[in-house]
Amino acid sequence: MFCTVRPARGIPLGEILSTKKAAMSFGNNGIINLGELRQLSPALVFSTTEHYDAPFIKPCSIKDPNLNQCIEKSIELAGPKFADGIPELDIAPLDPVQLGTVVVDNPALKLTFTDTVVTGLRDFKVNSYKINTDKGKAVLDFTANVTLKANYVMDGQILILPIRGDGQAKIKITNLNIVIKYDYTTTDGHWVVSGYKDSYKMDRAQFKFTNLFGGNKELANTIGNVINANWEPVIRDIAPVAFQNIIAACVNEAKKLFAAVPANQLLLP
Repeated sequence: MFCTVRPARGIPLGEILSTKKAAMSFGNNGIINLGELRQLSPALVFSTTEHYDAPFIKPCSIKDPNLNQCIEKSIELAGPKFADGIPELDIAPLDPVQLGTVVVDNPALKLTFTDTVVTGLRDFKVNSYKINTDKGKAVLDFTANVTLKANYVMDGQILILPIRGDGQAKIKITNLNIVIKYDYTTTDGHWVVSGYKDSYKMDRAQFKFTNLFGGNKELANTIGNVINANWEPVIRDIAPVAFQNIIAACVNEAKKLFAAVPANQLLLP
C-alpha cells in the first residue's frame, strides 16, 4: 500500500516526525509503519491515495444502469472481510463486535451488561441498497441473526413482574433487520458520512439469564417462560441501547473504510 502523510493544517510535518519514536516508525528501510505512526500524534492525518489496494471490494460503475443492485452484490462480497476487521486500516472486527458495558436505566428496571459481545453480523444479507450520487444520500437495508452474550446485574420489574439476578445473559435475535439512511459528501477524494438515521425490527428474541433470584430454579423458570412468551415488550425495555451501539459500531468502521479507500475506488467514474 502506498500512502500520503499530511499534517493537520498549521503543523509542520517535520516537527511531528522529529521524535525518536517517529524516526523508528520509518524503520531502517524507510518504510512507514502506519500502525505506530498513527499513535504518535492526533495531528497526523493519513489519507490513502488511489494506490491503495482493496482487493476485497468489487467496485461498481456510476454509469451502471443497475447501480443499486451492483452495489448490493459488492457489499455482500466484501462483507465477510470487513466484518473480520482490517488491522492495517484500524478497522475493528464487527463479528464479534465488542460492546463493553451496556447500561439500561429506566424507572422500572436497572440492568447492566458487562463484557458484552455480539456475534452473527458476518453472515448478514443485504435486502437492498439505494444511492443518490447527486444528493449524496444512500440507504442500506440488511438482516442478520445475532446473539448477544454478557455478564449481567439486574434488579427491578419486567412486565410488572419483579426480577433480579446476576450471572450470564444470552439474547438470540432472529432476523434482526437494520436500515441505515446516511448522508455523505466527497472531501479530498474520499466519502465522508455527515449524518445518519437508523431503524430496526426483528422476527423473534429469546432470552436466557442464569442465576435469577439467587439460583431459585422454580422462580427463574417461571419468569423465563413469561419474558420469552412476551418477548416484544421485553426487548423494547432492555435492548435499545445495545442495538444503538451495534449500529454505531457498523457506521464508525465504515467511516474508517471511506477514509482509507478513495471514493473513485469504491464507485468507478
